[in-house]
Amino acid sequence: MVKKVKNVIVICDFAYIEGGASRVAHESAIALSKDYHVTLFAAVGPVSDELQASKVNVVCLGQKDILHDKNRLHAVLQGLWNKEAKEKLSKVLNHFSCEDTIVHVHTWTKGISSSIFEVLEEKGFQVALTTHDYFLVCPNGGLYNYPHHHICEIPPMSGTCIRTNCDARNYGHKLFRVCRQKIQNDHIRPRKNISYIFISDFASTQLLRRYPSIQKHYFLENPINFTNRFQVECDKNSLYLYVGRLTDDKGIRIFCEGVTKAHVPAVVIGKGVLYEELKAKYPQIKFVGWKEKKDMVPYLKQTRCFVFPSTYYEASPLTPLEMLACGIPCIVSDKNASKDIIEEGKNGFLYDGYQSDALKQVIERCQEDDLIKTMNTYIYQTFDTTKYSMDNHIRHLKEIYQSILNGGD
Repeated sequence: MVKKVKNVIVICDFAYIEGGASRVAHESAIALSKDYHVTLFAAVGPVSDELQASKVNVVCLGQKDILHDKNRLHAVLQGLWNKEAKEKLSKVLNHFSCEDTIVHVHTWTKGISSSIFEVLEEKGFQVALTTHDYFLVCPNGGLYNYPHHHICEIPPMSGTCIRTNCDARNYGHKLFRVCRQKIQNDHIRPRKNISYIFISDFASTQLLRRYPSIQKHYFLENPINFTNRFQVECDKNSLYLYVGRLTDDKGIRIFCEGVTKAHVPAVVIGKGVLYEELKAKYPQIKFVGWKEKKDMVPYLKQTRCFVFPSTYYEASPLTPLEMLACGIPCIVSDKNASKDIIEEGKNGFLYDGYQSDALKQVIERCQEDDLIKTMNTYIYQTFDTTKYSMDNHIRHLKEIYQSILNGGD
């Protein structure tokens, strides 16, 4: 007999929107609550206004995440094994049947820990785990050497990996992450009740070549809300735009060097640790700080091309898609998942993400008005916003849930 999903338990470190992964977890939970009984289980509060106003039942432990717990010993111990999360989730699961319930894990490394996976298997629940990042295989979650600003190809958890200080903070924090990864590997990898959801072909390739024994996996892109979509007349503009965090892994230095060498006007929207340094070093570039989406519109209307220079294996960047929705050509580093969406010369260009000269050469090519006009028209006419809609996301997510609950049939 075919089993039908009636209940969904969404697991997310945060009960408020802390980043892209929690945004997807919360918004999809609210959308799913129209058809299912949905519970969101979180470690860190407060509970967002959106969740409180929805039909979602929220169970929040009211804990602090690892970085903001002033009791560092407590933070370390809870980060390795959150006993309270395991015990509380066990009690929550007692109210559900594994015959009609799916547990969907979005994030667990910053608060909940891998303690929950043991009880999920013991009680017989099928689990969907979305891989928003690389914490499934990599201690720092990024497959990136942060002090030296390059992608890391060292086999995760090898002796060389453990000895390498790749952490954005310090080597002591790296050793904590190594311990956490060992515990996680011991409590996730043996589980037969976990099915993985990949959010991009690029990310799945990186994960599977480091964790090839994954058997049950699905593909589902993250949803995007394209509010107030409009077409930008890019060929009439001269501005090259950057939007994002101002850190080395995001490639902001390469962007600044590239636009400076190409002698084109540029705007940087965003904040981060490099803000003051780069603002002083590149006075010809306009640094405007962080802006809400509605406040970005005047800059988008002046944009000729959007540059996405991220130099790490970013799993599913949303900003390039938001730019394409407005017909804006995207110049993208070949180091991140946005390369999957680029049709060379049609909707954008790729370049060697480590080379500002390579970026300069692409920018110089984009100075041709006829080329930009042709690309602009093609992008706006062919970009399908419905592909990334929440409705489409939920429809496919329901199909995945049904498949998982019925053993992949």
